[in-house]
Amino acid sequence: MARFHSPNLCDPIGPAQLSGRKAGISDPRPIRILCFSPHQAGHPALSGMLQQSGFEVREAATSAEALLLASETPDLILIDFTPSDKSGMEFCSPIKAGPATASIPILPLFLGPVEAGGRGAGEAGNNSLAADVEPRALIDAIETLLRVRVTREKFQGFLEAAPDAVVITTPDGKIDQINAQTERLFGYGRDELIGQPVEMLMPARFHRRHAKHREVYVADPSPRPMGTGLDLYGLRKNGEEFPIEISLSPLPTGEGVLAASIIRDITVHRQLEAELRQGKRELEQAQRHKDEFLATLAHELRNPLAPIRNAVECLGMAGLTPSDLKAARDVIARQVSQMVRLVDDLLDVSRISRNRLELRKERVELAAVVQSALESSRSLIRECRHELTVSLPPLPVYIDADPTRLGQVILNLLNNAAKYTERGGHVRLTAERQGDDLVVSVRDNGVGIPPEMLPHVFDLFTQVERSLERSQGGLGIGLTLVQRLVEMHGGSVEARSGGHGTGSEFVVRLPIVVASPPQPITPEAAAEPADPAAARRILVVDDNVDSARTLARLLKMMGHETHTAHDGGEAVEAAEEHRPEVILLDIGLPVLNGYDVARMIRERPWGEEVVIVALTGWGQERDRLRSKEAGIDHHLVKPVDPDALEKILSELRTTPI
Repeated sequence: MARFHSPNLCDPIGPAQLSGRKAGISDPRPIRILCFSPHQAGHPALSGMLQQSGFEVREAATSAEALLLASETPDLILIDFTPSDKSGMEFCSPIKAGPATASIPILPLFLGPVEAGGRGAGEAGNNSLAADVEPRALIDAIETLLRVRVTREKFQGFLEAAPDAVVITTPDGKIDQINAQTERLFGYGRDELIGQPVEMLMPARFHRRHAKHREVYVADPSPRPMGTGLDLYGLRKNGEEFPIEISLSPLPTGEGVLAASIIRDITVHRQLEAELRQGKRELEQAQRHKDEFLATLAHELRNPLAPIRNAVECLGMAGLTPSDLKAARDVIARQVSQMVRLVDDLLDVSRISRNRLELRKERVELAAVVQSALESSRSLIRECRHELTVSLPPLPVYIDADPTRLGQVILNLLNNAAKYTERGGHVRLTAERQGDDLVVSVRDNGVGIPPEMLPHVFDLFTQVERSLERSQGGLGIGLTLVQRLVEMHGGSVEARSGGHGTGSEFVVRLPIVVASPPQPITPEAAAEPADPAAARRILVVDDNVDSARTLARLLKMMGHETHTAHDGGEAVEAAEEHRPEVILLDIGLPVLNGYDVARMIRERPWGEEVVIVALTGWGQERDRLRSKEAGIDHHLVKPVDPDALEKILSELRTTPI
């Protein structure tokens, strides 16, 4: 009787699995078996028995012949194994190493030598060899191995279909199986990993800790995440580390409990987490900036309102002299101008952020722009008792710029220097030509800028120092406007400071226009000055009754006939009744908005010649466009500059919006 040699030599199937149970093979294709008998030229009786059982049998007597037939991938290989003959072992190694043949089950049979003179001698001996093998046991063993092979192939198919890397290890930490995702993730080939310690897939700093975790897991195997709360890293073949998550599951087998590790690369997940954390920090910072901005805005609005209210109270007192009236009027005018500049700066930031701000460039001389800025900043510098030094090039320098916006840049830098310099400080403005660039510098000996703040001084709503002592610091938008406006002119601005208490310097670079200066306007080409405004019939429309009445009173004091209306419907009726030459029209009105009022008036025969001027708090470019589409001639933003209104009244229709 044949003895089954332990299959551990060539296949991990144990003897307990060769129990003789039917495999239940359902494949209609004949099962192909390769019989390799290295020490004798085949076993006709064995081959005949297998063929009678429905198997397709091929025989080989040499290793070379067996390897050639094995390349045709039979379903199973039978080896007549003899301990003294090493050819069987030499045959198994390349079979198990080949990708196409590694899954072929190998069944070694220890049939033993044929004894001379006995039943195994001569031809009778060959025939008697098949008789020594129990056919049913052999068939059951074959079917069991084939069933195991199908199961293993299904399991391997499951592993290959897994979206993550799967590494199966033995209790002593050796890699038993992997899938293709493991090869791609770690950069190793399958043959480089099988049988190796699993620690080769992790950085050295985790080796000792992993060995302890493996001992704990072998003692109590159960599905669980690995390294909960720890930062785990894998190690690729090229030495690169990457973050991973691992889930463990036990796989009980006849040889012990294997551990299946599902490994996921979480590099992208970690990057997203980092981005979310950064986004959260930025949102929190933006929230802090917003809160600081709102608090500062309330402070900056209350500052001018306080003297305005005081001046109003003074105007209500008896016995005022002309000088008292003038002083109150001057206070109100100055503080209103300050509030207008504050709102204008906010609107400018909004326009620039949305790329809605347009420059009206022209060829301008630097000295004229600087002079305009100095006139606007001189009162603050004088109030702070600073010494102001100005140094300009001896020859005229011409630049292609919007004079108003460039003046705003220099004004903001001067005001910033004045606010952040202690009383009696020194502010110096210099300009010089460096090659094709104009370099303008505003320097002070004030509080300075800490090194960590230098990269952020141009950020919106950022202030170097927020304290009660620096209560005139503004909203933190002036330097943002400086940077954006300079960049829109094709230049750059840089902040410099040696730190706290060393003062600061802001350097603006702008390209110089290399061309002749603009020619002076000849008397013949000059336009004739407009005549002073004659008395006009004016309708003032505003749902703010105080605003409508005070403006109407002001116009009446200027010699005009005035009427008022406080909603859209009333405005149309008043226009029909009084036939005004000019309508000063608010846009946000009840009943009918200002645009609809303008359209209705334009539909009247008498309404074609009426000059309609929008007086509104809406000052965006789209608001001006809507005014034009509605037939409105001019668009002014509240609070209205009396000079601008007087100019419109004197020119009437000569300058439409």
